[in-house]
Amino acid sequence: MEMGVFGKWQPEYAARGLPTFPVKITANEKRPAIRGYMKVGSLASKKLAKQFADASAFGLVCGRVTGLTVLDVDSKDEQVLADALARHGETPFVVRTGSGNFQAWYRHRGEKRQVRPWGKDLPIDQLGDGYVVAPPSKGTRMAYEIVHGTLDDLPDLPFMQNAWRSGDQARPRTAHEGERNKALWWHCMHDAHDCDTFDDLLDVARTFNEDSCIPPLEDEEVVRVARSAWKYTMDGTNRIGRHGAWLSEATLDGMVKDPYLTALIAWLQAKNGPDAQFWVADGLNPSMFDWPRRQFQRARRNAVRTGWIVPLTKPKPGEPVEYRWGDARKQR
Repeated sequence: MEMGVFGKWQPEYAARGLPTFPVKITANEKRPAIRGYMKVGSLASKKLAKQFADASAFGLVCGRVTGLTVLDVDSKDEQVLADALARHGETPFVVRTGSGNFQAWYRHRGEKRQVRPWGKDLPIDQLGDGYVVAPPSKGTRMAYEIVHGTLDDLPDLPFMQNAWRSGDQARPRTAHEGERNKALWWHCMHDAHDCDTFDDLLDVARTFNEDSCIPPLEDEEVVRVARSAWKYTMDGTNRIGRHGAWLSEATLDGMVKDPYLTALIAWLQAKNGPDAQFWVADGLNPSMFDWPRRQFQRARRNAVRTGWIVPLTKPKPGEPVEYRWGDARKQR
């Protein structure tokens, strides 16, 4: 059997205290070639190097086990990489991936795995968990390549600056076996509104599967989930990620005699989430409702009286009262 990339490079990484495992890369998927890869230690890695000696790709775990956090720059633009290094600190070890994108490797300091934690417009993931494909694995287009540094730099990597922390705005979390399908479906349903074609949504689904599902689902299952989400969206029944109002039958039965209150609550629901703090100021009346001023004020008082909204501040000249949702929003 001809020795492949994994068989050749496993000892090199092992010599630096980094256990590796074989990875399968095809045009449609990238996944570990074994189960239980998160628990692979030095002895198991050595055995795998013999069992999968011809494997053309391999990876290693990010996080506490290896002491590595990887900034995954999903862009071929070197300026995006330069901006990322300026924001998160220089590192002596930078990799160009098999698709021409970049990885910047850092020393782990408790970072979590987060996909697009700094927003969808910034194509960067923080990999403090899960795994990463390591150089010089063979990708679908090219081999993973160390473009800055050597393996000898790995034991002395710097910490990443300005890392995403749990107190920051939440992004999609890692999904393990037993929860991957549900997480992928919700992600597809949420992002389908911004996709022009099914192929656009399928690309979103495959990216989420690769970055957040541990281990990734089979591509056939990813396609099935994406088609389901696309059908809901095309049928006009996808409400996920869209603001709106919903009132139960029992709630409407109790409100039908007060159409002004019903309209006000429905509008507030459509504009404000369950944990929101908001205004219900008189200034809304002429611009949105075109009701008599006293009627608007009466509807607001009724909303407070019936427990729909709760004032958080006291009235002050020039400052509207701030409200939160009350217990009535928890409908029967």
